[in-house]
Parts: sequence; C-alpha cells; structure tokens
Amino acid sequence: MELSKKSRDFLDDLAVYLMSSGKAEEEVHDVVAELKDHLEEAERAGKSVDDVVGQSPKAYMQHLGHEMAFDGKGFFKIIAMLVPNVFAYIIIGNFIQGEMTFSTVQLIGFPLVAVLFLLAASQAFRNLSVRSKASPFKNGATYIALAVLPMTLFLGLMVLDIFVETPTIVFGSTGQLVLLGLAVVTLLIVSVWTKTWINLIIPLLLFGPQYAFAKTSLPLEQQLIFSMLILVVGMGIFLFVWWKKNQQGQA
Repeated sequence: MELSKKSRDFLDDLAVYLMSSGKAEEEVHDVVAELKDHLEEAERAGKSVDDVVGQSPKAYMQHLGHEMAFDGKGFFKIIAMLVPNVFAYIIIGNFIQGEMTFSTVQLIGFPLVAVLFLLAASQAFRNLSVRSKASPFKNGATYIALAVLPMTLFLGLMVLDIFVETPTIVFGSTGQLVLLGLAVVTLLIVSVWTKTWINLIIPLLLFGPQYAFAKTSLPLEQQLIFSMLILVVGMGIFLFVWWKKNQQGQA
C-alpha cells in the first residue's frame, strides 16, 4: 500500500527539519524509515498521520529534534567543505580582475559570510518544513531571501574591500593559474558532493556580469548595481524553477 500524499509530505518535511537541525544523516534516515513503517500500518488500519504523531506535526518534529543529538562532526565537515568553496569564489573573482590579491577584508569577511549563510539557511529550512503548504507566498519569499542574503553580503564585502585599504597577499602569474585550477576543482567537488548545480551557477552569476561590465565605460557604482540586480534575478529564477520542480515531483 502506497502512503498518502499527506504522509509522504510529512516524512519529507521531517527529514528536512532534522537535517537542517544538525542531526546525523544516517540517524535521520533510520528515524524516517521507522516512522514510515508505522504510517503504513496506520493507514492500512484507516488512520492518518495525525493519529500516529499524536500531536501537531510541528510539535512532533520539534520533539524529535530535541531528543536526537547534534551531529557536531557532520557540522564541522560542512564547514570544512564550505570555507574552501568560499575561497574558490574569491580566487575566481580575483583572477577575472587580473590580479590574484587576497586582502584582509576578504580573508576574514567571506568565510564569516559563508558561516552566517549556513546558519540562516538551516533556520530557514526548519521554518519551511513546519510551515503550512498553503503558504506559497511566504515559502517563495523565503527562497528569495536566501538568494539575496549571501549575494548582498558578498557584494557588500567587495565594496568594502574597494574603499578600505588592508594588508594584502599577491600571487604571480604561475600562482594565479595554480590557484584558479584548485578553485575550479573545489567547485566541482562540492557540486558533486551536494548533488546540485547551484555551486557552479552562483560564481557565473556573481562574476560573469562583473567581468562583462568591467569592459564597458559605466561608472563603478552602476557596474556594481547592475551586477547585483542580475545576480539576484538570476538566483531568484533558479530557485523558483527548482521549487516548481519539487512541487511537481510531490504532486
């Protein structure tokens, strides 16, 4: 007997909630599989997911989240993958600008932005998983906010780097090529690991417009504004398409 859509949605939301709460992936799969068996038995007996959880789905998710241990090892594994990925963005950006220069603002600011985004994304996905499916506007606004937040912070740091002079590290032409190769490999590895193209799309949207507008006579302020608009709109379109595909898959 196939589970009802309501039960399947609940299991998907539960998995997202627990994963975004920092629980171990294997433990989450075990919990979801066990609950799936209970739901199948309940539905064969004419009961629903509400009868199984015995309370609101949100309260049940939160209860399980409190009961399960935080996966510190998994969290630091993500951080260890995220930070090199961020520096890959910096390397590509500097290579496009024609000078492999690492400023103190970049070395400190970009990893902090990455960690901040990770925490914000975790909270956002927890909220999405317990939110009513009848809130498409709020859900869409959350996805857009996730797209805008890191890009705005990244561009803000880039502007700060222009106007605030700090110590820098400069690499020659050979060092630039080596670092560029490492950056591309890092992006590919993270894309395979996360099973998504977004890690390749972001640098294209982030640095492609900058490179194109740098070849024009537009003032720097207008270049930054137009680059940010293209970035935000592009990320919004990508996330909207991704969301629609997920909605169709759940239908």
